[in-house]
Amino acid sequence: MKQLRLSLFIFVFGILFCIPYNTSALENKVVSCDYQFTNENGKQIELEYQISSDGSVELPFSNGTLYSEDGRSWYHSDQFKSTYYGIAKINSTTITCPSIYVQENELGVTVYSNPNYSESCSGRCYNITSATPRLTNFAEDTGIKSKKVLSTCVGYPMGFLNRQSYVFPYFRLFDDGTKEWSIDGKSYVPVTNAITGTVGDEKFSVTVNDSLLNSVFSSTKASCPSQIYRCVNQSDGGYSYELSGDGNSCGNSELSASDGQQNGSNYFDAALGTPDEDSSGDSSSSDGLRDSVTIDDLQDDMDSFGQPSDCNSILGSTQDEESVAWLLQQLLNYVKILGPILVAILSSLDFAKSIIASDDEGMQKAQKKLLIRLILAVALFLIPTLVSVLLNIFGITTNEICGLQ
Repeated sequence: MKQLRLSLFIFVFGILFCIPYNTSALENKVVSCDYQFTNENGKQIELEYQISSDGSVELPFSNGTLYSEDGRSWYHSDQFKSTYYGIAKINSTTITCPSIYVQENELGVTVYSNPNYSESCSGRCYNITSATPRLTNFAEDTGIKSKKVLSTCVGYPMGFLNRQSYVFPYFRLFDDGTKEWSIDGKSYVPVTNAITGTVGDEKFSVTVNDSLLNSVFSSTKASCPSQIYRCVNQSDGGYSYELSGDGNSCGNSELSASDGQQNGSNYFDAALGTPDEDSSGDSSSSDGLRDSVTIDDLQDDMDSFGQPSDCNSILGSTQDEESVAWLLQQLLNYVKILGPILVAILSSLDFAKSIIASDDEGMQKAQKKLLIRLILAVALFLIPTLVSVLLNIFGITTNEICGLQ
């Protein structure tokens, strides 16, 4: 009888020991973002995106599939998941549901992670803001908070001085009155902050003045103006740019008239050309602006929300559904759930057989098997760490399993 009680105690303790791991494998979703709109055929469309703490985003459909709501082919833009996650994560403890952009045409429907300006629309287009973000119990228990985006808009491109590169000013307003802006739609800062970086080997700094902010923001909406003016001054190692709501609001402008930018954003083509005046005439080229821009005072990693955004492992990224890392992560997730379940089922059968047969020796064997199974179940959660240690032993230390959990 004592052996039976001891066995049951070990069994129950083992199951309780496994539950937290199983829970962490399941409860990594942070927020659910829902978007609704009526399409050109009059059908109500609802899109739901799930954001997880590991940096992944679950889409409502696969690219190119026929969406059940309207029977047409639906797609997501390139790098949708990483961009969407980046602009959803405000900081290490706050997250939001960013505005999205949906474009309908004869080729199908495409969803973009950023709003777009109206002239770029091909077909029928919608800038959509999500309903209030729905945090999961995991997020609330972890202390994560959410803010609601009231509206987001993007202005016309503004050219750098004598460069085939452009600023795409984005503005978004939150329900708590917070105002943010961006020059690429990927990294937002408060509107009072300058955004700095490099284009080629020249440094730049971009600010927005009050005249532009007053024309963009109301208490409930961000409305981008049809024109944005740009003033530019030479600074140490580069140029400083000030974006304005009218042509006379800049504090100082030394160089704007040299390329026509003082006339406003509808003349942005005048900014074409390299420093040597060797212009290709292609206004769509950006000279690598999005690749070269570096934003000051922003964290490059995902803090407690997830893995670094520049994660490049020998297995690929866990956020790329076509990589080996993504497939391994899915297998690990299932294994972590099935492992403890199998321990419970198999051990229950062993103990039941021993009790029915009144087999003391069988009871002892069942206890040993339970202990071994518990050790193996715990080991399942240490596989990424064990792989990392083994690869390090053989001298492979290049971020080899980045993202695997």
